[in-house]
Amino acid sequence: MEIQIPVSYQDIVNELVNFTELPRQEVEHRVWKQALGDGSVKHDAEHFGITPHVYDDKMEQLYKEGYGLIIETLVFWATNERQLWIQQAVERIRLYAQKSDRALDELAILMLGDGTGNDSLELVRNGFKVNYFDIPGSKTYDFATKRFAHYDLLGNSVNLISDFDSCLSSQYDVVLSFEVLEHLTDPISAIRDISLMLRIGGIALITEAFGAVSDNFPTHLQSNLKFANKTPFLFLKSGMLLYWYSQKTFFKFKPMEFTKLEKPSIMNSISLFRDDNIRKPYLDKKKSELKLAVKKMLAMQS
Repeated sequence: MEIQIPVSYQDIVNELVNFTELPRQEVEHRVWKQALGDGSVKHDAEHFGITPHVYDDKMEQLYKEGYGLIIETLVFWATNERQLWIQQAVERIRLYAQKSDRALDELAILMLGDGTGNDSLELVRNGFKVNYFDIPGSKTYDFATKRFAHYDLLGNSVNLISDFDSCLSSQYDVVLSFEVLEHLTDPISAIRDISLMLRIGGIALITEAFGAVSDNFPTHLQSNLKFANKTPFLFLKSGMLLYWYSQKTFFKFKPMEFTKLEKPSIMNSISLFRDDNIRKPYLDKKKSELKLAVKKMLAMQS
C-alpha cells in the first residue's frame, strides 16, 4: 500500500478521524482554527489548566491525553517550510550512506520524538528503516502506531521503541529529533543521550526552538530560553560537532547536522567561532545575559 502523508485540509481531517476517537465535527473545527493560527495546543493548555511554559503534572497530562500536539504537528507538517526540513534530512542521510558505502535500509536510524510519525513515514517512503520513539501510552504514540499498522510497517520498516535506555549504547548511525529539546526540562541531558545513541562518525539531525517562548507555544519551557543561540556549543560539549546546517529554509539552522567525534578538540570550538552565523548570535546572547546580570546586581545594591 502506498504511503500517503496528508497535506490538504480534508486529508488531515480524514487522518485524524480515522486514527483517533475524535468526532469529525470537532476535528474539522480544530484543524481549521489551527490553520488560521489559533493553536490547538493552546486549547489543550486551557483544558488541562497548565501554567504556560512551566513543566508540571498538568503539562505531563496534556502530553499523554491531549490531541492538540497531533493537530498542530499535522497542520505544520503540511507547510512547504516544514516539509523542506525532512527533505533536506533525507538528502543528508543519503549522503551519509554513500560516504559509508552502506545501503539505505542497512542504516540504523532513530526517530526521537517523532510524534505523529510523519517524518518516520517520509523516511520509509524514501527507502529507509526507522526506529520510532515517543511517549509510550500517549494519544500521540497511539496515533502514530495506528498509522504504521495501517501501512503494515510494524516489525518491518518501523520498529517501536518502548525502552528509552535501550537506545543508549552507540548503536545508531542517525538520530533525528525535530522540535523536541525546547519541551524538555533537561535538554542538556537529552543532548548527552543523543551522543550516547550514536556510533562514532554517526550523525544527528536536529531542530530546536529554545527562543520560541510565546503564547502560541505554551509547552515550550521558559527555563530553556537561556539555551537560545547556543545549540552548536551545547552539542560540542557532548562530543558532537556541527558539520552542516540548512541555509535554504526560512529559519536558518533548521535542520542542523552534528557528527559524533571520537574526541573533541579546541580546534572544533575555533571552527564554530569562525562561522559568523554561529558566532554573532552566540555573542549577542552572552552580551544580553551579562547586561541582565549587571542590572540585577545594581538593583540589589540600590
